[in-house]
Amino acid sequence: MQKILLGAVGICAVLFAAGGPARAQTVEEFYRGKTVKFVVGSNTGGSYDTYSRLLTAFMSRHIPGNPTLLVENMPGASGVKSAQYLGEIAPKDGTVIGMFNQSMPQRQMFEPDQVHFDLAKFSWIGAMNTSTTVFITWHASGVKTLEDARKKEVVMGALSATGGNSVYPLLINAFLGTRFKVVLGYQGGNTIQLAMERGEVDGRAAVVWSGLKAGWPQWIAEKKVYVLLQTGLVKEKDLPDVPLLLDLARNDEEKAIFRFVSSDSAMGFPVTAPPGIPADRLAALQKAFLDTLKDPEFVKAATERKLEIEPSTGDEVKKVVVDLIGTPKETIAKIKKGLAEAEAQAEEATKAKK
Repeated sequence: MQKILLGAVGICAVLFAAGGPARAQTVEEFYRGKTVKFVVGSNTGGSYDTYSRLLTAFMSRHIPGNPTLLVENMPGASGVKSAQYLGEIAPKDGTVIGMFNQSMPQRQMFEPDQVHFDLAKFSWIGAMNTSTTVFITWHASGVKTLEDARKKEVVMGALSATGGNSVYPLLINAFLGTRFKVVLGYQGGNTIQLAMERGEVDGRAAVVWSGLKAGWPQWIAEKKVYVLLQTGLVKEKDLPDVPLLLDLARNDEEKAIFRFVSSDSAMGFPVTAPPGIPADRLAALQKAFLDTLKDPEFVKAATERKLEIEPSTGDEVKKVVVDLIGTPKETIAKIKKGLAEAEAQAEEATKAKK
């Protein structure tokens, strides 16, 4: 009996010396001294890259433990490469976060073979802006309005067949009778816009309006581009005369389709982490994100760069994603049918010219 008591006393002594039972690591302890990788699903110089670098320049000070944030550009397939990395490869511990194309939920519905990860399961941190996207054409193209685009062929640059640069023009062709011709293979939005300046293409679709104003203000000031159409839930205040896609719907069916296409405007420049990161770290990142966007120094920097900030919370972004992914299959089928018909018409027109 004495030996048993002595043994128990010895175990207690060892536990006491070791600090007792293991204590859970706090968020601050986890992040202290670490580097957090911020993956951007586009090349350098574009809107997503610009917003990401502004955010990461200030967000570290608001994350407990103040880790270093390091931006890594990961362009490819209009953001799919970076989204797949976050969804399937990146560690699920909060050391990797990122930003990719806001139209990714639509891509999940259109192209399940390409976007085979479930965005509803991602750890959504927030979104930096409510961003309307626009169709733009170069001033030398002779295409100033959507009506002009119904009368003549308009060559639009695009990254991949499934990205917004490609899908949106074909969709508009199918429902509104325009004559957009998509040219694929550009590496990023910046390269398409340089191609516009060189006269290789006439324009580009799915351009984030706030990003264009911040990154290419001289185009707007010098009237180098025309804005033909805007896609979002409401018109931009400084584009009152540019038609909103939703307003062009002729019936309930088209309204449902156009709303699906436009709803991602509520999650402009979204920030997310991989699925399944610890709840306390996600909560800390969500708070740090919102605190950053209210930081006076951040606000000053954003204002100086003319970057519009209108944040959404992580929960708000997740709701948008879930709603988009929950779009009825019949609506998706009608959109796909319209796209297929537009692609077939484009192919026939190309053959006829040859």
